[in-house]
Amino acid sequence: MRKTRRDVDGQTADPDMPVLRPSLPSTPPEPGWRGRHARGGGWAGLMPVMDEFFGTSTQVCGGFWPFSTDMALPVEGVPIGRSMTTGAGVCCDPISWFRAGIIEQPSMFVMGLPAIGKSTFVRRQVWGMGALGMNAIIPGDLKPDYAELVRLLGGQVIRLGSGLGSINPLDPGGIHDALRHLTGTAREDLLADYHERRSALMEVLLTISRTGREEGRRTVSDVESNVLSTALKILYERTKDDPEPPVIPDLRDLVRQGTPEIRAAAVFDDPESDDAYARATRDLLSSLHGLANPMGRFGRLFCEQTTERIDLSRPVDFDISALAQAGDDVVAAVLVATWSSAFAAKNATDMMAEAGLLPRRNHVIIMDEMHRALRASPLMVDRLDLLTRLNRQWGVGQIMITHTFADLLCLDTQAQNNKARGFVERSRIKVLGALSRTEIKRYLRGESGLPISVREEDMLADWATPTNFDANASFKGVGKFLVKLGGLPGIPVNVQMCDLERTGFNDTNTKWNR
Repeated sequence: MRKTRRDVDGQTADPDMPVLRPSLPSTPPEPGWRGRHARGGGWAGLMPVMDEFFGTSTQVCGGFWPFSTDMALPVEGVPIGRSMTTGAGVCCDPISWFRAGIIEQPSMFVMGLPAIGKSTFVRRQVWGMGALGMNAIIPGDLKPDYAELVRLLGGQVIRLGSGLGSINPLDPGGIHDALRHLTGTAREDLLADYHERRSALMEVLLTISRTGREEGRRTVSDVESNVLSTALKILYERTKDDPEPPVIPDLRDLVRQGTPEIRAAAVFDDPESDDAYARATRDLLSSLHGLANPMGRFGRLFCEQTTERIDLSRPVDFDISALAQAGDDVVAAVLVATWSSAFAAKNATDMMAEAGLLPRRNHVIIMDEMHRALRASPLMVDRLDLLTRLNRQWGVGQIMITHTFADLLCLDTQAQNNKARGFVERSRIKVLGALSRTEIKRYLRGESGLPISVREEDMLADWATPTNFDANASFKGVGKFLVKLGGLPGIPVNVQMCDLERTGFNDTNTKWNR
């Protein structure tokens, strides 16, 4: 009897047919969601992070829970857009990240070519931090870029300029009200701070007003500083109960009069000599008259009463756009005065909060077009340097904005350039927009030592490339920024605006609209 063969399924088969055996497929299978598990197959060892969605408890509880996951990016701070790599939402601002322990100092530096959306990015920061209870202070809005947003937030827009508004350097502002409520050591500390701040402000204004003279007479001498400090204290004691504070013409007249205390501060050996006193105070009186003269270079900016005092219970914007075409010395003088006014009010509110008389508030200082302030006067370099070192102790955050790193290295001396370079180094969050390869290689890597990978360099340089020559074309990098935190890989973000931002307060080309 002839035996039969069975196939692989156990069924009887033709004895002349070969036995069927399993074999591997001729082509490899398609890669799965993790890639091919082979050399060069792109195998993913970790599960990819899912996108996170935000919604109310009523909308989310029945559909997503418990099938949800957190994303690798922090969700602390102002939502600025979506990651260009994962599509996940990105939240970032200097104060929220500082409070969460992500950074050691509440500081941010924004850098990029013109017209790519730097001011739009910072306005989103101001808007979001305002919603989180942190009011912004813009001490010098030159364009202005933030006035409309501050008005929308119910803030205070203080216009300064010839015939528009004045700021009295001798006006104590909120300090006068705080001194009536504080007692003991707190009152003495605030009064001492007021005297020191007012003397320092007047010395800075006098130094700026002397710009253009011979080098040996640009700064305030020791004798002039003593006379100025003595005269300011005497003037305060005479007018502390008056309804209005004194102005610079009053200070000029007091120095010209020469009380015994002022004469003793000016002439050590013979204070009774009129000739010796006149020689000691001649330059000081000349500079004070320049600030007090409404027909002079500074107009009515500093010689009249303050038109509007600062109110730190809401956002504040000093609109100095009327001075955009003025000389650098005028802009520098106004910036110094607004800075002094803002920080004097900040110090007064902090002391009132420590006494339990006001709620404690944190503020963020916005310094847009920072290169203009730095070039205006070397004194602004020292002011900003102090802010970047003591912002944590002062309870304020800071956002600095400029076009390129080269803007920080074109000051008068190498010492000033070194201080300006430190602004970037001490800013924990660096937000980079479209930049040229020369800027990245020479300055960001060379001067600042910022760790930027080749891929990140290609991305920033590509953003700076125009799309084509079409009339409607623009840079690829409009609204795109790389958020860098130390040596970590940067987060490429595409800023997404809502309708109110597009049509309300983000048009910086209004003078080109038909």
